[in-house]
Amino acid sequence: MGSMQKTATLRRPLNWIIAPSRESLPLWASVALGVALLTALSKIALPIPGSPVPVTGQTFGIALIALLWGRKRAMTTVASYLLLGFSGAPVFAGPVLPFTLGPTSGYLVGMFFSSAWVGWLSDRGWSRSLWRALIAAETGSLIIFAFGLGVLSTFVPSEHLLAAGWIPFIPGDVLKTTLAAWVASRRGQQREQS
Repeated sequence: MGSMQKTATLRRPLNWIIAPSRESLPLWASVALGVALLTALSKIALPIPGSPVPVTGQTFGIALIALLWGRKRAMTTVASYLLLGFSGAPVFAGPVLPFTLGPTSGYLVGMFFSSAWVGWLSDRGWSRSLWRALIAAETGSLIIFAFGLGVLSTFVPSEHLLAAGWIPFIPGDVLKTTLAAWVASRRGQQREQS
């Protein structure tokens, strides 16, 4: 990249959003694919008795996207997904009234911060090793649960909070993060070999 082009890019860092160029088309194609994946995974929803929060495939998608694509692309994907959902598009597991706060809103917002953290670790090579990818994905899940429980606590009595918003999700979460870490680490190892 020439000096003049680099300076122009630094002056207009959001230009790829406002006026997509030929170079940014792969980014937007992957964002659209990621939003479609998260939407499809949100429709895999299993209700938990006594909880307003279902088990979904979204957390698998968040971990996978962040581990494979890194921070910038993952955050852009998740932000696009959330913007669509919070504006009323039917992309979430259940119905959401536009721009309202519901029992699952904290989990959804936590997905954005999780994608930033896990993507940041991936950018630093954590997705090349199964164990490091698993640690990254699990810490990302903890971020989602922290935000989720924070908002859920306004809807559920404190004595039922962990039973409604965390404990029943642990086995599925371990399975989903392990699968995402395995896929990402395999992909990372394939890239290193080629």
